[in-house]
Amino acid sequence: MSIQCIYPVVHLGSTTECHVDVNMASPDWHEQAAPWTVAGDIHAEVSADVDLNSVIEFVKQVRARIAGEFLSNIDAVFKVLNSGAVQVCLPLNVFYEYESELSQVPHHRVALVVQSLDDIPSNHNHDVLVDANQATLTPEIVASLKDQCVNSEQTLAFTNITSIPLIQAIDRIGGQALISVSVLSTELSLAKAIASILTTDRPDGLWTTLVVNERYEALGVCYSSNESLEEAIRLREGVYHSRKRGLWHKGATSGATQTLHTISYDCDRDLLQFRVTQHKEGFCHRSIASCTGPNHGLSLLQTTLQSRLSHAPEGSYTKRLFEEPGLLQKKVVEEAIELTEAKDPDHIASEMADLLYFALATCIKSGVTLDQVEKKLDRRQLQVNRRPGKAKEDFLKKKLESLALSSAIPQETIKKDVAPYPSPTLTTPTPAQEKEKLRRLTTKEIPPLHRDPVNPKARAIAEEIMQDVRIRGEEAMLEHAIRLGDLQTGAPHIIRPPELKSAFDTLDEREQKVLQRTAERIRKFAQAQRASIQDKCTIPIPGGQAGQNVAAVESAGCYAPGGRYPLPSSVLMGAVTARVAGVQTVWVASPRPHQSVLAAAHVAGVDGMLAVGGVQAIAAFAYGAGQVPVCDAIVGPGNMFVTAAKSLVAGSVAIDMLAGPSECLIIADETCDAAVVASDLLAQSEHDVAARAILVTPSEVVADAVEANLFSQLSDLPTQDTARVAVMKNSFTVVTQNIAEAVEVANSIAPEHLEIHTANASQIATQCQHYGGLFVGHHAAEVLGDYGAGPNHTLPTGGTARSFGGLSVHTFLRQRTWMSIDDVDEAKELIQDAVDLALIEGLHGHSRAAAKRLPSKQFV
Repeated sequence: MSIQCIYPVVHLGSTTECHVDVNMASPDWHEQAAPWTVAGDIHAEVSADVDLNSVIEFVKQVRARIAGEFLSNIDAVFKVLNSGAVQVCLPLNVFYEYESELSQVPHHRVALVVQSLDDIPSNHNHDVLVDANQATLTPEIVASLKDQCVNSEQTLAFTNITSIPLIQAIDRIGGQALISVSVLSTELSLAKAIASILTTDRPDGLWTTLVVNERYEALGVCYSSNESLEEAIRLREGVYHSRKRGLWHKGATSGATQTLHTISYDCDRDLLQFRVTQHKEGFCHRSIASCTGPNHGLSLLQTTLQSRLSHAPEGSYTKRLFEEPGLLQKKVVEEAIELTEAKDPDHIASEMADLLYFALATCIKSGVTLDQVEKKLDRRQLQVNRRPGKAKEDFLKKKLESLALSSAIPQETIKKDVAPYPSPTLTTPTPAQEKEKLRRLTTKEIPPLHRDPVNPKARAIAEEIMQDVRIRGEEAMLEHAIRLGDLQTGAPHIIRPPELKSAFDTLDEREQKVLQRTAERIRKFAQAQRASIQDKCTIPIPGGQAGQNVAAVESAGCYAPGGRYPLPSSVLMGAVTARVAGVQTVWVASPRPHQSVLAAAHVAGVDGMLAVGGVQAIAAFAYGAGQVPVCDAIVGPGNMFVTAAKSLVAGSVAIDMLAGPSECLIIADETCDAAVVASDLLAQSEHDVAARAILVTPSEVVADAVEANLFSQLSDLPTQDTARVAVMKNSFTVVTQNIAEAVEVANSIAPEHLEIHTANASQIATQCQHYGGLFVGHHAAEVLGDYGAGPNHTLPTGGTARSFGGLSVHTFLRQRTWMSIDDVDEAKELIQDAVDLALIEGLHGHSRAAAKRLPSKQFV
């Protein structure tokens, strides 16, 4: 439960509009926030016009909980938390969307925002922020919520608080009162808000006030009153109430003033704590640091070194440390090594003291204080994505002796009898790459890939567009296409086969042959799938026969994304497969189609192309729009809006799947080529910033080699801006005990793509049960599947490979069953069973309908 009750609410913006409390575009934004940080942590509402980098800069300097629409992006949530946000406030729908990703975040770092007291969830340990109409909130209602929290660690926070009685009621239940700074600047001062929850047993009504320095070391005890509290907050200085002289501005006469940083209060609300920077000699009137005596330990050392930096005697060791080039660096390294070699406790303590001396001297030389160092430590405690904690390879050789990294892995670690490739090698990283690491997880730390592929906000947007196209047809489709940049006003949106042929003819012969060969390989694989399906089957039943017919749907719409890159391969994967399945009418949709996409549509033999994308294209396929027919099946990958649109029509038409970000998992052992494995991981990562590339290996040697090669290759990859985000945010390595455990990990994750780079890859493949597409052996690259080896590249993601297969001829086929009864005498037992079973279920109409089929002599 939080000790702090009063939270000033500031609005961050990038303009000077009246509703903005802190203008992040201003160079003095920190000063605009400073008057409110006196209260401790603050609550910051971020406007839509503030970019993410500005928010990150804010939380690096100000302790704050953060709220804003930009937090609907999970990457933004983690960036803000890792940068030092005390807490993020997420609406329930956003939290539930990313609940699996947020499972690794401590509960107290996420607050759930609800709009009503009735919405407070009872199944979570997270803090709850009630963003409701406070006109209906009374102290009595607040008191009734005392037992609402799941446990003592959970806190209820309330926005828009404007009255003392409500603040007091909220404090009594251990809650938090969020008060707008516009209110705190006018009708209710911050001092009054804080004073309202304080108590004292002193006859004079003063509050005991403990004064501490930046490092929370006690300087002395003073007293505060309502008047002194107002003045201290107004001036941001140490102002107290003297029992003899009344209002007391500390240091006004002596010059030993104080800069006030924060005011806090204890759990019993009868003690204030002022955290200050003490100027001049010290807090005590005897010109020492505190009323209990001088500084000690690190604080004393800091004071001494600061003095020596300015006044060290000529020729003294301290002066040499500060001025002689390289001496201080060498001493830090020397003492660090001696610390690691120390054995007994006294020796360790002695070497640690030496190291702290030289390390702090390094800080003081650069103007860095212990307070700054400790703030960094506190910020790191707030990180939710931890560093792997690996030692840097051959650090001392590289940094101190200027020796290169050893380039090869020891040959004795390689199984010579099964290694078709050279031993994995470690590529020497650049200084920038030295900081880049692929997350290294244990099997217990693996995040779940299972995630809802449908973004709630995308679904809401898609629903509006789908409904509009359903009602207004082609007119609405074109309006949305023009609005979203698919089309220019008046540009043609239907492309017929002759125009597709013309686009094909513009390609050079090599490109034409590539498309034709790729289509043929996809076609042959699909034909083999189709041939494996029995079209008809018939079995005898009592009095007749029953059977099944397999037939294709009549029309299909195949979607091909039109984002950063043209994807003719997706056109072929969808349209060629539909044709082989037996679909009579096949259309393709793709926004701003590239010539290669048009040419692929020609090669696939489609009946028409819709030059429109997104939700409006899916709506056209689902409901028909002008020349675009109503489609019985809609397939193909797309962005979150396409996925949301497909989810809305699933059940009305056949769809292939609801695909999310792409994934590739590689199982590798010492027989792999680390450079090849790294390139396959990068090939997956360049798809999208949300893509996931996962290495699972029983060898630390392989893990290190692949990581080094990955970042080396990433440095000059043209698509590195996308790939680097996917690698750093979503990708990871798992080092297992053995290959069997690696297979268990793969089966648990059920990835979209699974590559096996091991000895006996074919045997290991038989143990893999859950995947979208399997690529067996060192040469079977996932990219070959992407570009038309034969199997389809539209595959299930997000762990759904446990339940679904990829796009295939099966997607376009329907199983239609039939039955006939010719001899009711022979069927009488079947008919009587139907009569009786219907009565068991209470469906008398069913029973009577069956009974009428009984032979007449048995009918009652």
